[in-house]
Amino acid sequence: MSDSQQPGQPEQPRHPDQPGTAQPGSDQPAADQPADAGSSIDPQTGEDLSWKQTPLALVLLDRPAPDHREVGELLAEIFEGAYEVETGTDDDPATAVHVEDATVIVSTVNSPVPDGEASRYTADLAMWNGQEAVVDTHRSQLVVAAFRWGPPGDDGEPTAPEYMDPRLETLRCELAVANVAAALTALPGSVAVTVGGAATTLPAGPYRELVTANPVPAPALVGIRAGMQSESTSCAYTTGLGRFGRMDLERLDVAAPPAAVYGQMCDIVAFALASGTIFLPGQALEVGGPEPLVATAAVSPFTGQEALRLGPGAPTE
Repeated sequence: MSDSQQPGQPEQPRHPDQPGTAQPGSDQPAADQPADAGSSIDPQTGEDLSWKQTPLALVLLDRPAPDHREVGELLAEIFEGAYEVETGTDDDPATAVHVEDATVIVSTVNSPVPDGEASRYTADLAMWNGQEAVVDTHRSQLVVAAFRWGPPGDDGEPTAPEYMDPRLETLRCELAVANVAAALTALPGSVAVTVGGAATTLPAGPYRELVTANPVPAPALVGIRAGMQSESTSCAYTTGLGRFGRMDLERLDVAAPPAAVYGQMCDIVAFALASGTIFLPGQALEVGGPEPLVATAAVSPFTGQEALRLGPGAPTE
């Protein structure tokens, strides 16, 4: 990445271990809109849960979609009884994987993701290292979605599951999706995994490594981008925290290399998700530096949505 890079002049990242270029005003999608927006209300707290959406990832392959037998055999081999795998049938080809109390459904689609969405979501992600054009070669996709269902009722349909904190439930289901999607990247021809809710498409190999090596693989769950903002400062932002019931985060004009800002943002996101923490405006975050970061609500120059901007300041809480 050029040290003289200016906002509005995106450049492909140069090294796979460095975060990508994130520029204020870049054309990143707003990834925090709920897929199942409605009037869902938490029965215990009364909170509006319209932010919740079905945890979902797409595994992209550069060949025709595999059949249910290939999918089921691979998952049964990888999970080796750790999770129950119900291979689909000719009549009902979807494969189910039971991950604790979440049910992950794997369906095949013998066509690429429409409208170039998967390719757009590679933008400014350094782990592509300039190789993101491979996403355009994909010919099919595996749709991986997770649900929590209660036992079947008298009509044979699932009943409501036992109550769980909605953010914990979301994280549990998202992790279940990530684990199954990571396993599916072992299929021949897999090139990438796209998480629409996070506006992120990652290479298949690095995605698998993130998921298998981290209890909460933040970059596989949330879009995290960073880069040079000016000749001497870096910036970073997230997309997709909205579907975890949290505001997205950003940092501007940081006097540190992009890799350091990226790593810190990954740590903050992983901590928030794993601990159930919800950051609020005016709150101070202890991040191990000489001074805490204070959260301020602001319209993000990256997404155009309201976000929490983390920077030096005095806490108001």
